[in-house]
Amino acid sequence: SIYGFLIKVGLQTEKLDQHLEWFNLCTKVHTILSTQKCAGLSERDINMASFMEQVAVSMT
Repeated sequence: SIYGFLIKVGLQTEKLDQHLEWFNLCTKVHTILSTQKCAGLSERDINMASFMEQVAVSMT
């Protein structure tokens, strides 16, 4: 479920002290990953995106 995805990703962001912006509507989640220090994507952002993808795939 969408809520399971949000909870798993939310717990991971808390664990990694990762800050992301996201919006959810019904069965869709839109996420913005960026790091202000490097004015773009950092390795942490890419790792978080990979984690999110793994969670999404595991739920299908």
